[in-house]
Amino acid sequence: MRGCPRLLSVASPVTPDYSALVARWEWPPWLELTGFNASNMEGLDEIVRSGEPATIPLRECRPFETQPFVRCRISFEYDGGPCPIYEEFTFNQQGQTTFIEAWSDQPGSLPMADAGDPWGEGADVHRLSTKLPGLGDPDGLIDLDAGYMAAAAAGDPDIAAFVYAAGDFWGAWSAAELDAGSTLLKRGCGW
Repeated sequence: MRGCPRLLSVASPVTPDYSALVARWEWPPWLELTGFNASNMEGLDEIVRSGEPATIPLRECRPFETQPFVRCRISFEYDGGPCPIYEEFTFNQQGQTTFIEAWSDQPGSLPMADAGDPWGEGADVHRLSTKLPGLGDPDGLIDLDAGYMAAAAAGDPDIAAFVYAAGDFWGAWSAAELDAGSTLLKRGCGW
């Protein structure tokens, strides 16, 4: 798998090698853009860990020959109970994570409609990572100001939402978190 990093043992802590312009998109009921660039991502991860500590008793990841190269089923354990999610990881040719996409692992929230396709291998999987310009390039860099990004955003509401949120990351994230209210974990985790 060209460009795919070696998988780390799930028994050991995973320390990601983020690209400078890494992005994380968490589909509703989550907050959509929850990280844009390596320093924002690391800072926000620390905020979330301190506000809602969790353990990860389950992490099953599989490598794939095509992007997204790694797809995982993960369960976080919070005080309120387990929180299953499905995540996909896109990488550049240097093996750095360029894009993380996550869904609540609840019926009706996953990117694949076919229950017989648990790892998103079908042609009908709805994901942003394969539509977002720049991720397919060798460096995997997202250029919000490029003409091709504006053209893609004009024709696709998911890309337009990403560009809008990435243009003012902290403002968009704060507004989404405030709008989500105190029931975000209950909705996303299925409690």
